[in-house]
Amino acid sequence: MTPQQQKLHDMTKQLNDSDCWIWQGQVSNSGYGRVMEVQTNRSTKMVSAQTASYHAFVGIVPEGHLVKQSCGQRLCINPKHLELIAV
Repeated sequence: MTPQQQKLHDMTKQLNDSDCWIWQGQVSNSGYGRVMEVQTNRSTKMVSAQTASYHAFVGIVPEGHLVKQSCGQRLCINPKHLELIAV
């Protein structure tokens, strides 16, 4: 794992009955994890934990898309459970 991947993974707890990686960090009022992410210009931006996980494990989120959990668990950041949806 890269340092960013390890940092995100270390902020999770795995459930015994699923493959979900449950976010243990800050949670928004809507029930999704969130984290500060360093941008390419070295500024920081608050992003959803699932988006940060997608960036770290998969790649760029295309314009006009959001990252959602296919498992339905709002706090899951397992990259295998993340999918792009058009908005």
